[in-house]
Amino acid sequence: MAKKSITLDVDPSIMEKNMRIIEENPVEEELNKLLASVNTVPYKTVNPKPGCCIKTYSKPDNKKVFVNICTSEYIPTAPDITNDELMYILSSDDPSSFRVPMSIGEGRTEQDKSGAPATVYDVAVHPKMFEKYEMGDLFQTFFLSVVFEGLQDKYQIELETTRISKLKHRKSIGTIRPQRVQIRDIKQCEEIIKPLIEELEEPKPKVEENSASQKELVYRLRREPPMGEIDYLLAEFIVPATVDMKNLNLEIGEDRLVLDSKGLYKQVDFYLPCSVDQDIIDAQLNRNNDMLTIKMPIIH
Repeated sequence: MAKKSITLDVDPSIMEKNMRIIEENPVEEELNKLLASVNTVPYKTVNPKPGCCIKTYSKPDNKKVFVNICTSEYIPTAPDITNDELMYILSSDDPSSFRVPMSIGEGRTEQDKSGAPATVYDVAVHPKMFEKYEMGDLFQTFFLSVVFEGLQDKYQIELETTRISKLKHRKSIGTIRPQRVQIRDIKQCEEIIKPLIEELEEPKPKVEENSASQKELVYRLRREPPMGEIDYLLAEFIVPATVDMKNLNLEIGEDRLVLDSKGLYKQVDFYLPCSVDQDIIDAQLNRNNDMLTIKMPIIH
């Protein structure tokens, strides 16, 4: 998925407001009010089951990387298609029209059979998708290309795609970690059936409650207009005054949004239910209400 960085425009008249010493968080009370009004994101912690393990290597250091392909019925599944239908989609002008919903966990270090350290990722899919993966070479090739693309895109790594092997006697390396599945409801585009927004991540170790690095940005995603044919998606984030504009990095692809605050808050990363036009994204950070608004026109 191609991604494009977005420049955040700020009203110059309010820049002075941010250049002051803050002894107490001035938006704490307002955040509590907004938390009650902004839709919260429900989530479920799931324990994926092992399916198979794929070995590859990272570039350019040529270190071993293992990908545990595992399953959970809580992950959405894609429509069932034949090999002929998949061939047709892959040769069409829009091969991305067929998507594989998956949960990509964070990387960790485990030992391989020789005791050497190696990086391991858990990737969970619906059991039906794994059955499809096991059935034929064509879908295996397509599926693994999607998995590797997802890993490389999410963690900004480069993996070997030609030196891939499936472990014969092990279904996983290390213990598969629980994963947290967040699902945000939003009306789907008319006549488009695609997965709803979902944030799938591995639970973090417990930390002190006052640790800002473990807090989550409050946000919501909605469609405009609320009824009828959709024109654009509108993402709204509450960005506390303690987070400087220079610490925000927004990347939007055709079907994905990533907002990073350089570790101040948890990274927000989710898929969009509609394809959006990356060339005319409008992002505005308003410090009067500490709201980042992102307007994303959809591609009809």
